[in-house]
Amino acid sequence: MSTSWRERALERNRESNSRYFAELADPPSSDDAYEEELRRHWLEAARHYDPQATLSEELIVRLRGEVAERGVLDFRVGDALLKPLRDGVAAAARKDVELELTGLSHGSTVLHVRPKVENSEEEGGLGRVDSSPADPAMRDLLKLVNAVENEQDVRQWERIIPGLDGVVEALDKFDLSMEMRWHSVDGTVRSSNLSSRGKSYVRSLRELMTYRSRLAVAGTITELRMSGVVKVKTGTTRQSKAYDVHIEPDNLMEMHLELGMPVSFLIEVVKKKDQLGRERSTEYRFVRVAESQDGLFET
Repeated sequence: MSTSWRERALERNRESNSRYFAELADPPSSDDAYEEELRRHWLEAARHYDPQATLSEELIVRLRGEVAERGVLDFRVGDALLKPLRDGVAAAARKDVELELTGLSHGSTVLHVRPKVENSEEEGGLGRVDSSPADPAMRDLLKLVNAVENEQDVRQWERIIPGLDGVVEALDKFDLSMEMRWHSVDGTVRSSNLSSRGKSYVRSLRELMTYRSRLAVAGTITELRMSGVVKVKTGTTRQSKAYDVHIEPDNLMEMHLELGMPVSFLIEVVKKKDQLGRERSTEYRFVRVAESQDGLFET
């Protein structure tokens, strides 16, 4: 029985790899570089027999820690980890990218994940394409992980950080660290490692700084809450800004405010921002009734 083209391609690939690495003056600089050369040689050998042959893309996630040493995965780990990982990739791609768990292997616990492939009749006639929507997104995610591992400025990847933050929360919950290796359809191999150092850096980005300022606002009371909140709307249109002004309940009772009453308040604006300058909360606190000499009112 004649051998299949895949068997012939494998043999051709083995011979090509042996010749290539034997002729190199210097060995590949890293495991990623070595594996990348192997994948690209395989693709070249496969296309000798089938011009439409392609490589598959895959993300290999190696979990390290006491929970992972058993080589099994608690469902809680998978649920907690895969969603923020998907969210990070989707944010990097600026579109929804579904991930599929395709396998689980040993060596600690190793997850094999791939982007879900959408087949369509329109794509069928486009021919071979050595790229995918997930590829640049995965590379950006790994660049971000390398940056946090080295405690570098990560603001250029700001849109991906919430996903990575969720990954770190999941890893922290089960006392795990993580290694990732991305195999792209063009043969490229990229790796990153998220250790306790990188996780600590991500956690530090959540730390909040408080910023305070004062503002005079004038408008009409549209809502009163006994908990101590007065909503002041600064205009009559739907687009007019409204402020939920916090007043101590005892003071609120003494002020005898009513719905529809015009008021002028001097308020303290309390903003909390994380280490990347992202605003996490804003609160408006009553200081006193404002007079005209306090300056222009917010309208």
